This record gives sequence, C-alpha cells and structure tokens, in this order.
Amino acid sequence: MTAAGQGGDLSTGEANKALARRWFDEGWSRGELDVADEIFAPEFLLGGRPVGPQGPKESVRLRRTAFSGLTVEVGLQVAEGPWVASWYTTRGTHVGEFAGLAPTGRVISSEGIQLWRVEDGQVVEDRNVFDVARVVRQLRAPEGAAPGPAPFATCRSE
Repeated sequence: MTAAGQGGDLSTGEANKALARRWFDEGWSRGELDVADEIFAPEFLLGGRPVGPQGPKESVRLRRTAFSGLTVEVGLQVAEGPWVASWYTTRGTHVGEFAGLAPTGRVISSEGIQLWRVEDGQVVEDRNVFDVARVVRQLRAPEGAAPGPAPFATCRSE
C-alpha cells in the first residue's frame, strides 16, 4: 500500500488505521457490507466470540435498520504493533426499533472507541465500547428536552 502523495509504503500502524477508516466509511456509513469479507478474517473474534465477517455485517445491518442516514466519523486513532484504536462519533435518525424503543424520528449522536488487532492485513479481534446509554437518553427524553449531541470525534492526527 502506498501513502498518498508520499510515494512510500505505509507503516503497519498507518495501514491498520486506514483499514479501520475504510470499514467505518464503506461498511458503517455507506452500508457496503461485502467489504467485510476483505477486512475481517474468517476467524474474526468480536468481544471474544468467533463470528467471522458475518458478525460485523449483522451489526451494521441491525444499526442501519434502526437509524437511517447513519454515519460514522473517525477522530483520533492510535496504532501500536498489530493494534489500532479509533475514537468515533455516530449520527443517524431513529426509524426502527432500538433497545426496545419504537421509532421516534429523532436525530441521535453518540461516540465509542474500537480496538482492533490486525494480522496479515485483516482484523482478527475487536474490543469496543459504545455509549448506548447516551443514545437511549436521547430517545427517551421528553419532546424538546433531548440531551445534547455527542461531540464529533475531531482530534484526528494526520
């Protein structure tokens, strides 16, 4: 892989960051689920459970069904060895059931941190934390009193 405009090969850390950004953009924001077969290893572990590429595909399907216009913006990323951590912000409109709540039509935002282990250019393990409680608070708040949105993850280091 060549670094854009630099003419050199990307370091492992930079390649792993690019892989994570690709999944957030193509998989989550655009709903292009076939890319999961390229990004995730057949033995991919999600939270310690073997799910292969089908696990991430199903996660995206469920969230994109509950939230139309779902987008994910990646902010700060840190990489060391085979590990890459990404801080991200999600936004979308609640149009389907989520956490037992009927559609509200509200625009929500929240944030999370994802930690991936990458081997041979594919993700083999994912540990993540997403602020579901913030989403639920936004959906349950009385009309006109929804909590403020999550800040965009904008601390991106280039």
